[in-house]
Amino acid sequence: MNDVTPAAAIDVALLRLRRIWSRPLRARKAAEAQRPVQMSAVMVVHAVHRLSLEPAEVTVGAVAEQLDVDPSTASRLVNEAIGSGLVEREESEIDARRARLVLSAPGRRVLEAVAGYRRAYLDGLIADWDRRDREDFARLLTRFAEAVTARPADVSRLDEAIAEALGSGGPGEGAATRR
Repeated sequence: MNDVTPAAAIDVALLRLRRIWSRPLRARKAAEAQRPVQMSAVMVVHAVHRLSLEPAEVTVGAVAEQLDVDPSTASRLVNEAIGSGLVEREESEIDARRARLVLSAPGRRVLEAVAGYRRAYLDGLIADWDRRDREDFARLLTRFAEAVTARPADVSRLDEAIAEALGSGGPGEGAATRR
């Protein structure tokens, strides 16, 4: 596929960035030193922080939505973050049957350290750009992120496009008919 539209260029760039940004989340080799905190716990810290900016209490269910994972996965990730001392479970102020999640003091320090690292890294990447280019990039990327948040992709349409590309209703169905 040799598409030269702006959407195609953005698509390729986003795929490259996804691979680059996900590298730190992959498991390390046995010979490498272990991280002081698992990256999944850092993701929970970020989710709890973002959710704590809203008026509602932070729950495991809200973390699941924020991270776009199943509730059972979120529960496991939250328990790991609690076990690492980054998040604390407290009694809900609204409903005594529920628990709310809050960042611990170490969780807040990790949040600040990670954000500081990322921002310094990004500053280094664009350090040789003109000030105007940096500002334009930040403005346009923010605008793009807001558009994606306001209008998320319809995964069912992607499934339809894949099924159509396969010439069937699903991967197994068309394989036999194409032979």
